[in-house]
This record gives sequence, C-alpha cells and structure tokens, in this order.
Amino acid sequence: MEPEDRRAWKSAMAVASIGLEMGVAIVVGWLGGAWLDDRLGTEPWLMLSGLGLGIAAAFRGLWRTARRHWPRD
Repeated sequence: MEPEDRRAWKSAMAVASIGLEMGVAIVVGWLGGAWLDDRLGTEPWLMLSGLGLGIAAAFRGLWRTARRHWPRD
C-alpha cells in the first residue's frame, strides 16, 4: 500500500470514529453526574452539569479531529 493511501485510510478512520467518541463522552458525563447525584442527593444538578461537560468534551474532540484532518489550503 502506498504511503498516501495509508494516510488517507488513517484520516478516514479517525473521522469515522468521531461519532463513537462523541457518544462515549456524552454518556460518561451524564452517568458520572447521575452517580454523583445519587451519592450526594443533588438531583438533577450534577447530572445536568456532567451532561454539559460531556457535550463540551465531545465537541472539543470533534474540533481537534477536524483540525488535524482538515485539508490545508
């Protein structure tokens, strides 16, 4: 396989994994906040905070992947 083809496949696989990465970040934030809510009795505030942090982490990962694999002009 040519080096250019390998680079193209590597980029394609990184971009294809964005959905999974975003889903995992959001679910982990939500579950972590829900777990803390159960322990501390602060429902629903820590769950919502964890969800917000998970969404922020998901979009940060999206941004980093997009910048890494965006075609440079």
